[in-house]
Amino acid sequence: MTERDPIKVYDARWLVDELSQEGVRRLVEATLIYGRLLGVDTVTICRDARIGSGAVMELALETALRAGLNVFLCADPVSTPQSYFASFRVSAEHPGTMGLTITASHNPASYVGLKVVVPPAQAIGLECGPLGGFRRIRDIFHSRETLARSGGGALRVQSLANEYVEFSLRAAGVPEGSLEGIPVVFDFFNGSAGPEMMDALQRAGASVLPLRLVPDGNFPTGSPNPTSAGKMGKAVALAKETGGAAVVGTDGDGDRLVFGDGNGILSAGMAAIPILRHAHPGGAHEKQAKVLHDPKVNPLALAEWAGLDVAPVLFRNGHSHIKEHMRSIDALAAVEESGHFYHRLRDGERTIYAENSLVTILLFLRSLKERSSLMDELWETQNRVFTTGEFNYQLENNQMRDAALEKALQCFSEEGAAVTSRTADGMDLMGFFVRGGITLNTGEPRTGWYQVYIRIATNEKAVIRSYVSADDPEVGLRKEKGLRDIFTSFGGRVID
Repeated sequence: MTERDPIKVYDARWLVDELSQEGVRRLVEATLIYGRLLGVDTVTICRDARIGSGAVMELALETALRAGLNVFLCADPVSTPQSYFASFRVSAEHPGTMGLTITASHNPASYVGLKVVVPPAQAIGLECGPLGGFRRIRDIFHSRETLARSGGGALRVQSLANEYVEFSLRAAGVPEGSLEGIPVVFDFFNGSAGPEMMDALQRAGASVLPLRLVPDGNFPTGSPNPTSAGKMGKAVALAKETGGAAVVGTDGDGDRLVFGDGNGILSAGMAAIPILRHAHPGGAHEKQAKVLHDPKVNPLALAEWAGLDVAPVLFRNGHSHIKEHMRSIDALAAVEESGHFYHRLRDGERTIYAENSLVTILLFLRSLKERSSLMDELWETQNRVFTTGEFNYQLENNQMRDAALEKALQCFSEEGAAVTSRTADGMDLMGFFVRGGITLNTGEPRTGWYQVYIRIATNEKAVIRSYVSADDPEVGLRKEKGLRDIFTSFGGRVID
């Protein structure tokens, strides 16, 4: 196999001109061979709006039908969360359902990719999922194994947008019209989620001022990532100008969200506070519900979570790994500072652990409707936290990278900070979590606390990614400068 390997940690992703048509066909074939090993007889195929998705969908459809699989096709662009819902819904009648989502998330228009769920609507990643997940698909991709042709498959073209909206409104406990009077400035970044999100918010009664609503896979204003610096500037300015109560932004495939108002954008940990107030479907409040969080969520946000009778659980970054751990401990929700929110959602006797951005947005606005002082309270807490955002350095080689990382961790240890690379139950954080002045995830930290997360990039050579938060800007800036000085002294250069 001469094709470049497209498989990453959480999905497959590649530049449109990087993989030939036969390479894409082989990737789909390898994925379906893997599905056959799991007893898959049915496939849902969905796509986002990006320019490369249509061609990949055609190849996926041809390959699945040739293999004799039943195919449920959503030909129109939809969000990734809606695609997960499609697999979940179809699996009610066809338990052996695999879901293929053609998307490259927040990446530029020149990228395309493939996300996969297996029965029962379970996300896979590299070494995550049955038989090793994408690791097994990679092995098949590079092998000579072929997908046997078979008859008996059938195609059904479907649209579940209306059903998805209705399910999400029920799950969030938001009756139609109940958000009347809530003004929202919403930037959709020309992604595929715009129409379904507008439909849901209009049904709920919110007054939405949309930006970049029409799906356009060329992404004419740049990469569709609301968490990038300055990307939400127009929405924030409009909210300030018009008195909008809330600002929301989403990415190209609708699984990444930011929240704020005319004052700016909240951190995900802070935005999660109102979401968790009503996160249990039906409004019931679960005693000490477990909620996963990544190492970037600051301790003041976690202290607020604890006040909601939530038990924060530290976990590593990574979509498929987070959802798998949610499943293993039956967690209520999960939050990543990258703007990803996950929910445990019920449909009768069945449960899915996945992103549902409609539920996330509706829960946030429901709290805002019920609590007029909400945004002021969130900003009062967030303004007590200094954050650097993620800053990245590339070293000459992996040896220099590792030496720079070792030096940074040594300096933190010498000043008495707690340094760990594992969670309390021994799971690898895929990075190093540094805490000073913090003794408990759920306790109010003493004055002078700081928190650092440092990790090695999984897809780029010799890159270190760092993130610092602190209660005192001087402390935070000092920690940031210390890290930058170390990385520079080892020959590192700043990259995006």
